[in-house]
Amino acid sequence: MTTTHRHQSRRKLDVSSLVLLILSVVAGALSYYLITQGISALVMIPSIVAATVAVTHLTKYEAPRD
Repeated sequence: MTTTHRHQSRRKLDVSSLVLLILSVVAGALSYYLITQGISALVMIPSIVAATVAVTHLTKYEAPRD
C-alpha cells in the first residue's frame, strides 16, 4: 500500500526522535569507550538500534489544519 502526500502537507521535524538520536550518539560514544576498556562489543547494540529508529522517524508529514 502506497501513501500519497498532498502538496498541502508539509514535513516537520520530530523533536522526540531528535532527542533520541542525540542520546543514542552519546550512548554509542560511551559504549565505544567501554569496548576499548575490554568490555564486550555487544554493549553497543542498544545504541545502534536506538539511532536507527530515531533516524527513520526524524521527519514526519503534517496535514494542514483548517
